[in-house]
Amino acid sequence: MKERFFDCEVFPHWWCCVFGDLPDNWQDGIDESVKDTFVVVESRDANARDNLLKQLLEEGYVQMGYNIKHYDLSITNAIYQGLEPEELFALSDVIIRPDTMYKDSLHIRVAPFAKRKLNKVVYQDLMDDSDGSLKEKEAILGLDIEESEVDFLDENLTPAKINDIIYYCKHDVYAAMVWYTQITHQYVQTKLMLGKRFGISEATCYKSTNATMVSLVLQAKATEFTDRDDVVIKLPPRIAQYCYDNCPTDILTHLLNNNTPYHTKAFDNDADFGNGGVHTTLRSNLYVESDDEWCLVNVDAASFYPSMLIQFKCLSRTVVSADIYISIYEERIHIKHLEIKTDDDVMLEKALKLVLNTAYGASGNKWLAMYDPYICSKTCRVGQIFLTSLANKIHKTIYGAKIIQTNTDGILTYLRRKDLPLLDKLMQEWTEISGIGMDRDYVNKIWQRDVNNYLLVKDNGKVKNKGAWLSDTHLKPGTVKVGPLKAFVSAKAVQEWLLHRKDMAQYIISCTNLTDFIMTCQKGPTFRGVVQKFADGHEEQLFKCNRVIASKDKSLGKIYKIKMYKGNLQYNQMPSIPDNCRTMNKALSTYNFNEVRKDLDYTYYLDRAMDLADITWVQLNAGQMFVTHEFDYQI
Repeated sequence: MKERFFDCEVFPHWWCCVFGDLPDNWQDGIDESVKDTFVVVESRDANARDNLLKQLLEEGYVQMGYNIKHYDLSITNAIYQGLEPEELFALSDVIIRPDTMYKDSLHIRVAPFAKRKLNKVVYQDLMDDSDGSLKEKEAILGLDIEESEVDFLDENLTPAKINDIIYYCKHDVYAAMVWYTQITHQYVQTKLMLGKRFGISEATCYKSTNATMVSLVLQAKATEFTDRDDVVIKLPPRIAQYCYDNCPTDILTHLLNNNTPYHTKAFDNDADFGNGGVHTTLRSNLYVESDDEWCLVNVDAASFYPSMLIQFKCLSRTVVSADIYISIYEERIHIKHLEIKTDDDVMLEKALKLVLNTAYGASGNKWLAMYDPYICSKTCRVGQIFLTSLANKIHKTIYGAKIIQTNTDGILTYLRRKDLPLLDKLMQEWTEISGIGMDRDYVNKIWQRDVNNYLLVKDNGKVKNKGAWLSDTHLKPGTVKVGPLKAFVSAKAVQEWLLHRKDMAQYIISCTNLTDFIMTCQKGPTFRGVVQKFADGHEEQLFKCNRVIASKDKSLGKIYKIKMYKGNLQYNQMPSIPDNCRTMNKALSTYNFNEVRKDLDYTYYLDRAMDLADITWVQLNAGQMFVTHEFDYQI
């Protein structure tokens, strides 16, 4: 199907919808000139309703937009049903603020339309499996994030104001296109591939989230289980004795009889068990490096959760036949090992992997047909017990071996190279008992802030950066979620210092990527607005979402979120921003970096980097731990 994007705006006595078709050559990039092709339908048109339906129901098109499930599709349905602009505005009020449902007779009358979507529309909500507002996405993608100054309560729209509203509505349609082409296209194509493979209609694929698609593929039937609230679990017979022999008694006892978080000590690690899996660390702020005698080895359970669902019979019991899941697993493995893969093979492998990796999480989602809370909890706890058993056996069996960390499906251990055959033996035993394969790769060095924040270099030179500590990108691989811009230049400078001993100040000064200096900040739903307080005491209202840089201009000030609290206006400073903020809310491509750099407060970014690097590292070497000053940074 061809992609058509749309967005609606509703005012007290007027509405409009803007439609834009994705260009055929979008892979070459799209620019704002595409807005000239957009179609505008507005309430002043003689045939507004018919024109709207023509755009929405044209055969061969899928309607795309951001958050359209919860707003635009209900608005367009109400227009189809004949609601006048005044009624439509009341409906918009109810959708955005459900507490206004009983505000007056008009709101009461239109409220039933709030959850009714226009029928026969094939649609894809670009907010599915993501979060945050479209404006937040625009900010992260470097687009213009300025907003119309026309008040949504304005009852006297002039032609100039209407043109302004349409201008910004077109921009939001364009922004949705950019979001789709840069971030969510692969996500949508994966769903369509699942539909093609398993006979699910395109319309269903588009409107479904990943988890819903997986429920459909596995033919789940919603079922009420009498044990849904049971807490006590039993180990699968094939691994029971191994776990009893190797898992620390207190951990085993707790996980078999409780589904609450548990903190303890295990194999010299601080260990945490909970719904997110097992996480342990030997200690925080730890640096470890492989050498000729000792090495870091990461031991991973291959497709741990999908394998458990099969080997331990932990697939949601709402799935009528586990054979479907098993066949998907086998087909994916077959494609993975093909020497020559077609484009369809590559896409199908991704689609099948999505089913395998989503099935466990879907069993814990009460809104899905696959909901099976007892099995979900059991799977998580059995996985923690079994992996902990291996980590503990490595620690006890291999003299001098240290467990650096464990996570949901892997163990990073430090041991003598001469003991690698013994490690292989322990891994093989674990696999033979469970039927779950194990992979291992060698790590050259790791800077471990904690289990969720570390910088790691593999033996092949590949660098892995996990967590918020040295976050250097807005992307979250494997998802359609993105993070905020956070002055990435500072985190990158720290990485260059740790990895290559490049001077942080020199790195920051030499950086010419404007995005790396940007910070995004936005208010939450509980705040009424955003202001900037200037040095001379005056304030200026800003947008809900803003981009800033650290400026040398002392006349500028900080940015605050504001709300009413007990009758008084309360100011809350935006977190992690400079004292002097320069807003950068136009499209980042329109700024000349050579001009911007004259205003940049480089000391702010260096201070930020030095804060990130200000860690007293403890080095582990040949079984001994000692404080190292190798990574201390001084200007």
